[in-house]
Amino acid sequence: MRMKSTFMGSMEIVGEINSLKVKDGWLIMDLRTTTPTGWSLSAALTHEDIMSLLKLMFRPSNLRYVILGFGKPKDKDRSPEY
Repeated sequence: MRMKSTFMGSMEIVGEINSLKVKDGWLIMDLRTTTPTGWSLSAALTHEDIMSLLKLMFRPSNLRYVILGFGKPKDKDRSPEY
């Protein structure tokens, strides 16, 4: 996963999702960044957050990629256009 943040300027953050677990009514997503440094991050998602994500994923413009994986980056080292 590649991420950008306004506080990091144009620097890209690379990481991966380590786990999902339910805790106290939240879906906790644990992430670990690897570049530029190793950070542990957690996000607490509500049911509303998950439904919003699913709605976005199942838009016709995204559905082909979600289900079939068409458009996978050929060069994973190249930064995506945000």
